Amino acid sequence: MARRSHGKSRKTLPPEHREAIRGNATVTVWDGDLTKRQLGLDNDKISQMKRSVNIYIHAACSISLRRSLPQIATSIVEPSLELAEIALSSKRLERFLYVSTAYANSHLHHLHQGIETWVSERIYSLRNSGGDSTDLELDDLRNCGTTPEYTSHNFPFPYAYAKHLTERLLVKSFQQKDREGSLLILRPSIIGPALREPFPNYEIRGSAPATNVLAAFIGAPSRQLKFSSRFRDPMTESTLDEVPVDIVVNRILMHLYRQSEGCVHAVAGASGRHQFKTVWDKAMSERRLLWHPRAVWLDVDWHSRLLHGVAQAFVIMGTSYMFEDDKVHPVWNKMVDDEKAVFPLFARKSEELDLVVRRDNIRQRLGQWLARNGMPLILLELLISSASSSKGHRSKYYLQGSKALQLESLWSGFVYASFLCLLGWMFETLRPISS
Repeated sequence: MARRSHGKSRKTLPPEHREAIRGNATVTVWDGDLTKRQLGLDNDKISQMKRSVNIYIHAACSISLRRSLPQIATSIVEPSLELAEIALSSKRLERFLYVSTAYANSHLHHLHQGIETWVSERIYSLRNSGGDSTDLELDDLRNCGTTPEYTSHNFPFPYAYAKHLTERLLVKSFQQKDREGSLLILRPSIIGPALREPFPNYEIRGSAPATNVLAAFIGAPSRQLKFSSRFRDPMTESTLDEVPVDIVVNRILMHLYRQSEGCVHAVAGASGRHQFKTVWDKAMSERRLLWHPRAVWLDVDWHSRLLHGVAQAFVIMGTSYMFEDDKVHPVWNKMVDDEKAVFPLFARKSEELDLVVRRDNIRQRLGQWLARNGMPLILLELLISSASSSKGHRSKYYLQGSKALQLESLWSGFVYASFLCLLGWMFETLRPISS
């Protein structure tokens, strides 16, 4: 296994899973660089890819919602075009699967006045005339760092527009080579902890946005958190569509196996979405600070500086998207019972949101926040209950590398004895970051 990939796997997988990958002769891992020509691979490796690879799955990119458009384009737009060029020059190409996001079309929220924003499994043009602007957009992005299409449409974050543009650029590239039928664009919604594989509740630290939001709600020192929404009752009308990461992987595999084409969604759907009130109430139930902040809703633009920092980072709170999910049903109906048992394609119901199994990762995120602000990790005991000793690998594995986190429970008595003193200090110290 390549050095960098091996180092990353040590941080994200238990030993038995790492060894299973390293010992598999059918898996070849190369260190590359998305920001470089040919993805940082030499000519010999590129030639080997063209000779031996028939299915390309492109899922590598930055998932930062705070990076600027020029920054995010270097890890989303350009590498996707680079890999597509390599694939299209290969005579063995059968399928090219691009992992986009269901929120690539999140700007549609502002194009109607209703509650549910319907998003179809198709490509959306940004021009009213329906004309093709992709080449002009790409030139503007490279030369100016932005595009008229981006500035004239209210995307929640540059990441969403970069994915939107990349989808259209890939479609055009494959059309020009008369290979449109080889392109499959898969759009997952908010990716969450695993349902079953590689083990239940698995997530790479920081890669599950909903877990990050829960950590922010639990640890926020603010007395109120201001969000943007046009809804009359945002607490119950706003939703988050979160899909387990292994469900996304299963859909990738089965759509490829069944030779699906075009755009397909990988989402929780109407029955699996989390109501904002459910997420909020669950977070408050885990919160150990004596006060609970109040959610305040403002009918302002979702980029307004009046909003709390959490709302500015995770802009789509206060919205509700209904993603079309029709193309998965023919695939599911063709699967035999044994395949359905091994490759489930649907998530659990929304009422099964369980914060206890996420507690370790929530604590990790809160620990990072405390460290970034120069505060002792023992303050975690003020914010959230001790890490769970749940079934599976999570708490045993994810905490083994941090002695501070392993020992912090020993300090709980000290923390509670000091609580009254620390309470006043926290309010004075953290006041500037409160909204």
